[in-house]
Amino acid sequence: MIRRLFPEDSNQFNFLQKIFKSFDKEFIDRLEMFFPMWCMFAYQHYLVKSFDIAIFRSMEINLNTNYVFSMIKEDWIGIANILFHTLLFLWLMKRFDTFGPFRTVKSDFQTNFLLFLALFSLIDIIFFGKMMIAFFLMNIILYVIYRSDSYFSIFLALSLTVIVLLLSVNSNEPVLATSSAVFLPFLIFSLAFKSKKLIIYAQKYLPLIMFIFIATKEFWFAFIGLSYFLFFNMYYYFSFKRKYDFLRFDQA
Repeated sequence: MIRRLFPEDSNQFNFLQKIFKSFDKEFIDRLEMFFPMWCMFAYQHYLVKSFDIAIFRSMEINLNTNYVFSMIKEDWIGIANILFHTLLFLWLMKRFDTFGPFRTVKSDFQTNFLLFLALFSLIDIIFFGKMMIAFFLMNIILYVIYRSDSYFSIFLALSLTVIVLLLSVNSNEPVLATSSAVFLPFLIFSLAFKSKKLIIYAQKYLPLIMFIFIATKEFWFAFIGLSYFLFFNMYYYFSFKRKYDFLRFDQA
């Protein structure tokens, strides 16, 4: 669609190409890595509105586990949370670029940042309670399938996905229960056929699946996610004249 609206070598294409090529590549790589982190913050926002979490009891929130497509004024807290942490981590990554998870070489630091994100979600269990355990495991799964495509790694990811499914069903939490159920076939077929291509699909579709089901609860997050995909589609088209390989965190 973008290619049709802005054909290569047209005046509009050349104008936008200058704009997108002016962006710092390190900034773009960092920003692209934040998508799973945004999913985590949106999920936490959903947890606060849906479940009895001890640290938030004093706020007297009217809990509701059955809502869908939320677009209420309190959702600005979720948007502000994502914006604050994005700006904070962009600054930290620039200020402490020698720190492993913040390294700017995308093909080298992606698994470090995913591990950092998993540890971040582990710490958040203190604040969000047992409901955060399943999301922590999903972050571990994402890290594992990026770290290695070995038989053991895929089997470990499959086992953890089953645990997430059981935990979520037992807690009556529909977002990760559905996400893990939809994601399971990717790992099963990857394991059965030992296909590198299927593993790549698993890497790409895990954050996408979580995004879709989180967005069914937090509809405002759908607009953030769609803006993300639109921006990077335009960036890769105008900067490199190629299609955006969405949610591939290990390609520069």
